[in-house]
Amino acid sequence: MAGQVFKFSRDRGMGKRLSVRPGKIPSDWIFPGKRRAAGIPDFHEMMKPKNWNSLWEESCSNEEWKMGKWPAIVKAAGIVTAITAIGKILGFLRESIIAAYFGTSAEADVFFVASLVPTILFTALGTAIQAGIVPIYLREKEKNAKEAARLIGSLGAFFVFVAIAAAILAILAARPLVSFLAPGFSADQLRLAERLTVILVPAIVFMTLTSVASGVLHANQKFAMPALTSTVQNLAVILSALFLARPFGVIGLACGFLAGTALQFFIQWPSLKRYRVRFPFPPQKRGISLRETLSGFYPVILASVAVQINGVTDRMISSTLDEGSISSLNYAYRLLWLPLSVMIGPLITVLYPSIVGSALKGAKPFGRIVGQGFRTIIYLSIPFMLVMIISGKALIRLAFERGAFDASDTVRTYGVFICYGIGLAFFALRDYLMNCFYALKENRLVMHSCLWTVLLNIGFSLLLSRFYGAAGIALAGTMAMLFQTVYLLVCFRRKSGLVVSGAEGWRDWGKYALLFAFPLSLLLPARGTVEKFPDIAELFLVSALVFSFHFFLSWLLKMEEPKRCLALLAKNKSVTFGE
Repeated sequence: MAGQVFKFSRDRGMGKRLSVRPGKIPSDWIFPGKRRAAGIPDFHEMMKPKNWNSLWEESCSNEEWKMGKWPAIVKAAGIVTAITAIGKILGFLRESIIAAYFGTSAEADVFFVASLVPTILFTALGTAIQAGIVPIYLREKEKNAKEAARLIGSLGAFFVFVAIAAAILAILAARPLVSFLAPGFSADQLRLAERLTVILVPAIVFMTLTSVASGVLHANQKFAMPALTSTVQNLAVILSALFLARPFGVIGLACGFLAGTALQFFIQWPSLKRYRVRFPFPPQKRGISLRETLSGFYPVILASVAVQINGVTDRMISSTLDEGSISSLNYAYRLLWLPLSVMIGPLITVLYPSIVGSALKGAKPFGRIVGQGFRTIIYLSIPFMLVMIISGKALIRLAFERGAFDASDTVRTYGVFICYGIGLAFFALRDYLMNCFYALKENRLVMHSCLWTVLLNIGFSLLLSRFYGAAGIALAGTMAMLFQTVYLLVCFRRKSGLVVSGAEGWRDWGKYALLFAFPLSLLLPARGTVEKFPDIAELFLVSALVFSFHFFLSWLLKMEEPKRCLALLAKNKSVTFGE
């Protein structure tokens, strides 16, 4: 159906859930970044006098959009996610070493709060850079590669100038900042947090340079070096913990963090020089409006800031609880993100290009791929959730219980970890659905959902922390993710007129419930027996049983997800969802 354009309507009857008829393509179904990269005119240049049907034919005729290109895309995504997974594992090792040296002590609480300051300051600026640099560079490069390098250098210099100004302001206001982020800290903790903030804040300058360099390299199809940045940063922190933690305490750890952020840029600098990108000071004015460049991305910026605010409010509220509450939240949250980063995150990354392409092709392929991805994420999340519930203590002991991190810290962190673990699927689905809305160019809707989630998270945290301490804050985060996932799912139905296939079917939900409840009912009563095994043996045994039950039951229930997962994992092969 080359050149065919789709319009969407909803049938609420018992028959077809989706009807497709010829019409004009809605503007929301044009993905701006890919469109501009493909050389298709900008939406604001098209406007009403233009023919949307001709635009659709032009976009579909472009070879870059054809499915024959996807194997190379998926292969590149696999390489990047594999490198990223190594970085995440090193990050997990980093947290283990920090836990061994500092446990859930007051010093650890201070370090985790102080490290929030550069992260928060960089979030808005970094999102703007990552969203804006690549399409601008590609557009200008088609005209003149040398001029494109100069333009990006000027924009990068401007961003660095803003980062330096923000760093100076943060250093001058270090005491009020840490007092705001941790109102429950003592005077000694506040003084230490202020010193750490002064050391850590300059990191935002290097983070900004790293984002510019990564954007240019991505635009030139160079993915490996940007993917290695997290690995380098984690190695720097690990080395500082091993060699500087004992003589200098958390001050040495902060120095390692700063050195790691600097190395993230310097490992990319040799590759960046090949494309003649320089950072002139003062920034040179070019024929492009910075406001115009960033105006289309401010909802994405605010959404990213809102996600960071959730972590900030969690630490603010936990600072009023018992000592070690902040550290327990941090260790549990890091452990939660291990399966998300290593298994589920790469799946979302691989699916995203197909989601964007299917959104351009029309309603039927888009609804099919979104539904299949939705079900696959739920399917993969269930066994990880079961392992967390049944063998969470063994996992925490294996990861953290050494040195200053003792058995009482394990018990405290386990309660927080369980409350996070039961929401694993919601954390993954939230990110997946946000990507789906970005493909539909519904950035403002994502922003609104994130802002409402912040308010819900604050309310739930204030309420539940009074009864359950740090575990209540984790439970509040899980509940907020559940509400945001449901909200995005409902909005997806209303905005696109599509039903996420299987997501609203009682039969599918019944199968997922059985996959979760049946192994849990068998293994949970036997937890007292398996806990007598060494931690590594317990974790291996429980994981083997859980995943065996999971795949066997899904085979009995004739589910399609196992075949799809195996196809995704096949070496040098891509799976085309919805075909």
